[in-house]
Amino acid sequence: MDCETNILKITDLHKSYPLRKGLSLPVLQGIDIKIKAGEMTAVMGASGCGKTTLINVISGVDRADSGSIIIEDTEITNMNKSQMAIFRRNHIGLIFQDFNLLESLNVKDNILLPLILDKNFSHGEELLQKLAAILSIEGITDKYITDISGGEKQRAAIARALINSPQIILADEPTGSLDAKSAKDVMEYLTTINQELQATLLMVTHDTFAASFCHKVILLKEGKIASVLEKGDKSRSIFLEHIYEFLKQIGGE
Repeated sequence: MDCETNILKITDLHKSYPLRKGLSLPVLQGIDIKIKAGEMTAVMGASGCGKTTLINVISGVDRADSGSIIIEDTEITNMNKSQMAIFRRNHIGLIFQDFNLLESLNVKDNILLPLILDKNFSHGEELLQKLAAILSIEGITDKYITDISGGEKQRAAIARALINSPQIILADEPTGSLDAKSAKDVMEYLTTINQELQATLLMVTHDTFAASFCHKVILLKEGKIASVLEKGDKSRSIFLEHIYEFLKQIGGE
């Protein structure tokens, strides 16, 4: 796919939540985002700035009040719940802070679950083997979730997110439940996935270290985009310093 293609285009996105007595709490206020094929993008900001709401609206878990969300060439904001569930399963990969793996299944079946639900097994085993090799989990595919480490769980969850070859991967605090070493490992594996498979990733995180692995960082403040930082040709350590300094300036985390 042409790296200049916009995999995700968000235009004038608004989302509020109702309060008592007819009042509402605005959470997203006119968000505009474009993410190209093969980009790794982090969304950061203080608690309550709208990070998780943004991911929920893009994934169709929640519904925007107004605005447009286009994933590759499909407008999703007008889809009903069943349409969105099918689209999400086929076109969006999801990675969660708490892994969301089923303890009753082994690692292999957890990874293949989206294909099992969709009754689509073509090339599943082949892709599973490729992903397991990239993520260094070949030796644990027969183990159950209770028998593997947190870092291994997240790598299995990454493989599951990729098994349907989605247009975009949405990750909500993917390193939030991990120790420092496991978090570094997961971000390095995500970088490898990005480079080898040209996977497009949008990640919500409070972790500046994790964000420094991305090509750009979108900083939210009070439901609006405060700034977009581009990594460019900076080293990851220099980019990390820039992210940290700017978050301090805007009162982010």
